[in-house]
Amino acid sequence: MSWAPGGETAGPAPEAPLFLEAPGRARLAFSWTPPPGGSSGFSAPPPVWIFLHGLGSDRSGSKAARFREWVVSRGHGFLSFDFTGHGESGGDCRGLTLSRNLEDAGRAVEFVRAERPGAEVVLIGSSMGGIAALWYAALHPEAVAQVFAIAPAFGMTARFAASLSQAERTDWARRGFYPVPIGESVLEFGWGAVADERNYPDDRLAAALKTPALLLHGDADAVVPVGLSRDFAASAPAAHLVEIAEGDHRLTERRDELFEEMWGAFRRRTEEREAAAR
Repeated sequence: MSWAPGGETAGPAPEAPLFLEAPGRARLAFSWTPPPGGSSGFSAPPPVWIFLHGLGSDRSGSKAARFREWVVSRGHGFLSFDFTGHGESGGDCRGLTLSRNLEDAGRAVEFVRAERPGAEVVLIGSSMGGIAALWYAALHPEAVAQVFAIAPAFGMTARFAASLSQAERTDWARRGFYPVPIGESVLEFGWGAVADERNYPDDRLAAALKTPALLLHGDADAVVPVGLSRDFAASAPAAHLVEIAEGDHRLTERRDELFEEMWGAFRRRTEEREAAAR
């Protein structure tokens, strides 16, 4: 049984990583491009965008690299990090859960808020990172100004478990992990993710999400059915869905189109807020 990665093809090698250290926690590798100092045409500190990658990917994927170029060219800051058990971060994937991913996202957000007090934080998440971005914004509405979720992996663990036979699920529970081929590597996916995901039902997310959220999903996605995003957007007042015609799961070749959609939504929200403040 193979599982298509939720990430993307490798991008340019990132700069030497920085690390977030915390007692009792795996260190997180991240790449940080702060917004320019001095006046940048913003009445407040320039926004900072944080990228959350997909399963089996890392912070240096081609979407992250391209989004960094676009964001930085507009005078904003950009941070991407490796989830625990991925890339150059510590830990392993046997302990991977949505709860742990949310803790990792929180560490990245706290770093940005400490480095750039008052700056808006915008989250971009892809697949596994997309569902983490939506949940983080729902649980911490004061910390996130806007969310962009690319093919968010709703019910990722439950859908994977359902694709296995009863014997395979039993073996997964007995061993505590299941080997999942992703690209050229094998990810040891922990059984704990199954129970943890049950604490994050989609209907609760739809009701709790107040942060403006744009979902971008290819209508030919064979990994995460676009119908899941359609259903979520229909039930979540804060969410809007843009379907990418003939788009696959990774949408790597459509990354410029993705950014145009995201930038347009960002500008509209900014203009509406400025108009309301007049």
